[in-house]
Amino acid sequence: MTENTEVPIPDKTKEELKLSEMLILASMWMLFGFMLWFYLSAFHGAPARLASEAILSHILGSDFSRIVVEPNQHFLFQVETQIQFTFRDGTTEALGFVVNPLIFSYGLPLLFGLVMGSDVSWLRKAVIMLIGYTVITGVQIWGVVWSSLKMLAFNFGEQSHAIVLAHGVTDGEIALGYQLGVLILPALAPIFVWVLSNRPLVEQFVGWQVGQSFSKRNR
Repeated sequence: MTENTEVPIPDKTKEELKLSEMLILASMWMLFGFMLWFYLSAFHGAPARLASEAILSHILGSDFSRIVVEPNQHFLFQVETQIQFTFRDGTTEALGFVVNPLIFSYGLPLLFGLVMGSDVSWLRKAVIMLIGYTVITGVQIWGVVWSSLKMLAFNFGEQSHAIVLAHGVTDGEIALGYQLGVLILPALAPIFVWVLSNRPLVEQFVGWQVGQSFSKRNR
């Protein structure tokens, strides 16, 4: 008696529908996530503000003062220094400027939508979001620090530029750090976190598994 050894062919239509459903759910959750991300920015951005303040204080020493929440728009950071700067109206005061930390953390609502749209357990969703928040906060800290150094070096003339250089930070380092913090890390961080924490789901969608690739190579 011959056994039937045929391997069942996966239903690609079902997978495509499931992927479509996940994308729709992720889009809906993402809209809700953007609302939470914006209105709660003063709270979830506090760790990034405190860490950025400590790093800039270490880099700039006595020339740096503090980072506070902008009084009129709480989602912005106001960076205050001890650098005396002469403004266009002739007054000389300590230099301060505003940095928008949200341009470095928009991956948080993106990750929230992807996580909530996936079909994993609530505990796993919470763990992934905690990991993602930690990673994206690190990206936000990187962005705020290098954006602040970039503004001091290039936005306020030779005086503040010379002070930044005197603290051992070169123009090349500022350019590299700023480009990574603005263009690359904010966009890639949420995708990397979601893909690495949902490998079985990604393999299901793409129809490829690591174990299968190794078995094919060994044949």
